[in-house]
Amino acid sequence: MESFMLKSSVSAAALIAALLVTPALAQTSSSPSAPANPTATARPAVSADQFVNQAANSGMFEVQSSQAAETKSQDQKIRDFAQRMVQDHTKANEQLKSAAGNHTVPTSLDQEHSSMLQQLQQASGADFNRKYVQMQYDGHEKAVQLFDSYSRSGDDNSLKQFASQTLPTLRTHLQMITQIRDQMSSPDRTASNNAGAKPGFVTNLQPGVWRATKLNGVDVYNANNEKIGDISDVIVDTEGKAKAVVIGVGGFLGLGERDVAVPFDALQWTDNNNNNNSTTSSGAPSRVVLPHASKDELKSAPQFKRS
Repeated sequence: MESFMLKSSVSAAALIAALLVTPALAQTSSSPSAPANPTATARPAVSADQFVNQAANSGMFEVQSSQAAETKSQDQKIRDFAQRMVQDHTKANEQLKSAAGNHTVPTSLDQEHSSMLQQLQQASGADFNRKYVQMQYDGHEKAVQLFDSYSRSGDDNSLKQFASQTLPTLRTHLQMITQIRDQMSSPDRTASNNAGAKPGFVTNLQPGVWRATKLNGVDVYNANNEKIGDISDVIVDTEGKAKAVVIGVGGFLGLGERDVAVPFDALQWTDNNNNNNSTTSSGAPSRVVLPHASKDELKSAPQFKRS
C-alpha cells in the first residue's frame, strides 16, 4: 500500500513538472520565427518608376516656376533664390536622366504641376511672390521626404545613389526658402501691430525718384537715338508700383497719335538733372530709352485702350 502511494506521488510530481515545462518549451520553440530586425525586410515607400516620375515633375516645376520668378518678381531675395533653383535643378534633372536607366523619365509636367505653374503665370506683384514662395516651400518639403526615403530603401541602386547625392542640396534649398518665407511674414506682423501708427513723410525727391506729373510729355528714344514717341500716362497697381508706361506714337502735334503701353522696366531711365550741390531730383528723368523697339514696331503694336 505504501509502495502504491509512493508511486502515485512520484507520478503526480512528474506530471506537474511536465505541465510547467511545456509552456516554456512552446515559447522557446516559437521565438526563432519572429524576425530579428523588422526593418530589414521593409519595402520602399515608392517604386523606381514612381520615384523617377515624382522627382522629374518636381525638378521640371522648380526650373519653370523659378524662370518665371526671375522675370516677374521684383524682390531681389526671391530672384537670387530663383536663379539658384534654375541652376541646381537643371543639373539635377540631367543627372536623373542618367541614373534612370531603362525607367521612363517624363518630359512634360503632370496635371498637378501644370496647374500650379498656370497659377503663377497669372499672378503678379506681391501675390506672385507669396504663391511662388509657398509653392517652393511645400515642394521642397515633399522632395526632401521623397529623396530621403528612397535613398534609404529604394529598389534601384543607381537611383538610390542619385537620391543620396541630391538630398543635401534639397535640404539647403528648403532652409533657404524657409528663411525667405519667415522674412516675408515678418513685415505683415509689424504692419498689423503698427496699424494705428502715423505714416512716415517724404520731404524731398531723391535721385531716381520722379513726379508722375513730370513724366507726362517726356520724349522716348530708341537705341539709335531716334525719338519714337512721348509718355502720356503711367499705370500703377494697388501697391503703388508702376506697371506700365503709355507712349503716344505717331501723329503730329498730338493729333492722330495712338497709345501703346509697354512694361515700366522695359524702359531705361537716366537721371542727370540733379545739381552737384543738391541731392534732390528735378522731378523728371533726363532721358528715357526703349532699346528693343523701333517706331514702326510701336505703330503696329496693339493699341492701349484707356477704358
